[in-house]
Amino acid sequence: MAQHFLLSSKAKTLSLPQVFRFSDAEAEAMFRQIRWDQTNGAPVCPKCGGLDAYECRRPSGALRFRCKACKADFTITSRTLFDNHKLPLRMYLAAIAVFCNEVKGKVWSP
Repeated sequence: MAQHFLLSSKAKTLSLPQVFRFSDAEAEAMFRQIRWDQTNGAPVCPKCGGLDAYECRRPSGALRFRCKACKADFTITSRTLFDNHKLPLRMYLAAIAVFCNEVKGKVWSP
């Protein structure tokens, strides 16, 4: 079983001051690196697991991906704890930083 993205090395080194200095583009790039750590930030289709997804932004600028194999649309937060929520990515990164840097630690059981 693959490691959960919140337990990746990139997620564990994230700090709150660093997160709040990110621009939208930097937050997007960091979330991609944390989410798809094993592919170095390249999107992986949550439906079929395909690695040949491409970027197709909405007219509003919202980031979406489309899988070439199964034609499914998905976002950076699809099939995560943050799926179907509309907060900025910086808020999700802040939550990840708080979770991963908790002094007493958290027990994660998927």
